[in-house]
Amino acid sequence: MLIPGYDIEARIGRGGMAEVFRGRSVGGPLAGSPVAVKCLLPAVASDPVHMALFAREARLAAQLHHPAIVEVIETGVEADAPYIVMEYVDGRDLGRLLAACGARSIRLPLDFALYVAHVVAEALRYAHGACGDDGRPLGIVHCDVSPSNVFVSRAGEVKLGDFGVARAAGDARSRTAFGKVRYLAPEQLRGEPLGPSTDVFGLGAVLHELLTGAPAFPGSDSDGVARRILSGARRPPSADRLDVPPEIDAIVLRALAVEGRHPDAGVLAAEVAARYDPAIGNPLAIAALVRGVLGA
Repeated sequence: MLIPGYDIEARIGRGGMAEVFRGRSVGGPLAGSPVAVKCLLPAVASDPVHMALFAREARLAAQLHHPAIVEVIETGVEADAPYIVMEYVDGRDLGRLLAACGARSIRLPLDFALYVAHVVAEALRYAHGACGDDGRPLGIVHCDVSPSNVFVSRAGEVKLGDFGVARAAGDARSRTAFGKVRYLAPEQLRGEPLGPSTDVFGLGAVLHELLTGAPAFPGSDSDGVARRILSGARRPPSADRLDVPPEIDAIVLRALAVEGRHPDAGVLAAEVAARYDPAIGNPLAIAALVRGVLGA
């Protein structure tokens, strides 16, 4: 792959629609800096639906500037293939970190889990209220808040990424529920209008998994998982981890509710912020854990 201004070094990730490469800027003010380059997979590069999703991600993400959202540096097209150049997060996504912790029988400290959830909630609060370059509200709903889209770095950063399936609040034009079924809100599964509380559900499922090490809605059968989400039955984190206090159970169960969920990510952020010790849940602690699990 050739992209003007960047040396591409190695592929570091691959999903159903795109792959991500580590690269390095070779000119300008970022000369020598590492970057991540996201490109559509060749198999879908000519598909209009995937092209539209990728173009939308590039357009939306380039207008978001927040310390807890992966920063877009440049977007473009080379040899008919669109690409997004982003800041490089030197670490792993939460999915890989949780898998590594599970393989070592490591349970994340409660304050770590709550701190990560607080940072992501603040990122979502910003994204939901963000305006475009023209000053008009973007009305973003991320729609895919899941462990694989939250990144933690060896420096202790927490970053939300991948706005590839984001939609406008109130959108019900498509009944296709993009995203990972375990983290999809009931209204996504039913093809109903979406809003900020849709992402609250996804983050609630992520927080449940951070606390317990297991999905809030387990199972390998997508239809079965969807039925459990729609049923309204919820298992509190304390059922799988005895040191989770009742007030944390209440936050998670409210975030995962079919009705009566936190109305927006700011409300969830405020609730979570009051429940962890900043001396334990902070970037230094995250850096120590990530380096301990992934290596220096």
